[in-house]
Amino acid sequence: MDSADIVRIVNSEMTVSDKIRALDAEGCPRAEIARVLGKRYQHVRNVLEADKQSRREVPGGMAERSRRFTGLDPHQSDVQNRGGGAYRLVVRDDGSVVLPPAVREAFGLQGSGAVMARMDGDEFKLISTATALRRIDELMRPYRWTGGPLVSEELIAERRAEAARESDG
Repeated sequence: MDSADIVRIVNSEMTVSDKIRALDAEGCPRAEIARVLGKRYQHVRNVLEADKQSRREVPGGMAERSRRFTGLDPHQSDVQNRGGGAYRLVVRDDGSVVLPPAVREAFGLQGSGAVMARMDGDEFKLISTATALRRIDELMRPYRWTGGPLVSEELIAERRAEAARESDG
């Protein structure tokens, strides 16, 4: 396998598991896959062995095989741009969803990262963590210290005055 192919697969927007499958499909040894992806050998082995075991019998005696890597962009059919900022996203068996590159870019995601989500009626909305923090900041604005006396300082002053009265009396 050419090192340029390895670099292209490693730098692609595939999930780690799909990168493992892609490198395996190219004939890369498991130890090498673990090294280039910065993962434990056991992780690589688990992904590849799970694929082997995911074969199941279906009526008629035919075996159904798990999805296998077929090219450098296995998620191409997982994300369909419908225009106007609308996308059709495929939810996989494990519940994962691939975010479109435009969304990842808008959210400032490079590689793995986190987004915030919220159920709103029958809609599930994703927002960037920066937007979530900005909203929290707006909610907390009325409670910010504005430069006046701190309640804690007033309490301390009252306690000291009380203690001074008790020691004088």
